[in-house]
Amino acid sequence: MLKSIDILIGLSVVMLIVSMAVTLMTQAMLALRQSRGKHLLAGLVDLLEQLDPGVERRCAEEIAKMILRSPILNGGKIFGLIRYGEVIHREELTKMLLDLASRDPKDVTMTELQQTALKGLKKVMAENGISDPDQTLKNIHMAALQLEKSNPELAHDVRQNIALLQEAASQFLAKINLQFDSVIDRVSERFTFGARVWTFVSATVVAVVLQLDTVTLVNRFAMDDAMRTAFVEEAMKIDQAQYVVASLEAQSATPLPVSDKIERQYFTFLAKQGVILPPTSLELWFDNWKNVNLPGLMISILLLSLGAPFWYSVLNRSLQLRSVLARKDDIQRVIRHTTQPAGEVSDGGVGASGGSRSSGL
Repeated sequence: MLKSIDILIGLSVVMLIVSMAVTLMTQAMLALRQSRGKHLLAGLVDLLEQLDPGVERRCAEEIAKMILRSPILNGGKIFGLIRYGEVIHREELTKMLLDLASRDPKDVTMTELQQTALKGLKKVMAENGISDPDQTLKNIHMAALQLEKSNPELAHDVRQNIALLQEAASQFLAKINLQFDSVIDRVSERFTFGARVWTFVSATVVAVVLQLDTVTLVNRFAMDDAMRTAFVEEAMKIDQAQYVVASLEAQSATPLPVSDKIERQYFTFLAKQGVILPPTSLELWFDNWKNVNLPGLMISILLLSLGAPFWYSVLNRSLQLRSVLARKDDIQRVIRHTTQPAGEVSDGGVGASGGSRSSGL
């Protein structure tokens, strides 16, 4: 039983370390594709279309782009391009729409599509109870300021929400408040699904490049006692390091990324154990495929897709189980190597019970 647990621990260590590379690759792909921002953009377009049947999708998309690329909400620049913002609150969205509607649609700095979109936004607001967006926005700012003065204990979002309800009570505000939460929930679901797809793609790439064969790996753990011992020791180090990181995160209230130095140390350990051997040439990499078990590779892809948090949880529980089993094994070993009285050695106290039966006869 203890050997099986050690095999599971060794496998968990390998999957945990390689999953870190999968996570980094997934995060890089999602960031480069602006996946979160694009999903939020699509959600805002859906929300704006629901405000009025006459809103064209191209105009709604242009308004959403202007909001998510605004200096307040944008996600910075990458390769000279402004990234879409990835987070927006309901009160921020309402005030941003009021701010856009208060601009002059004849502004020469805007494109023709932007001018058309702003005209359409103004029309939608007028038809839903807000005839003067500029004055309404000013009233909201003053109401929020008065609330901060009279009720400083209120949270910022609470003050903003109360100010909106006081100064912008209308069908327009009602539609946004009614639809916003459900739209953001759908945005979150779409992003999660896309992230899982990219995780699977990243796991496939990493497993193929490293030629990670789970079947061969488990067989090696089963046959090599020294390898199992080395991985169990490394697992204890990883668990201790993760405990320290968790303590620091609890103190700082922010997640700490795994440093490149630590990750390189983990991969160096796998290389020393012969689990990951980067080929020195492309020809050797192709030649090594004859030693790779295809079902084992597919299993590796599926296991890596589970993610690093899953494998750390498996590793932590396996170490706890191993500690219990090792303690029981030590106790049994001591009993086997200790001379016991004849009555205690007997199975289930047969000798004692036998004596009582003979006396009864």
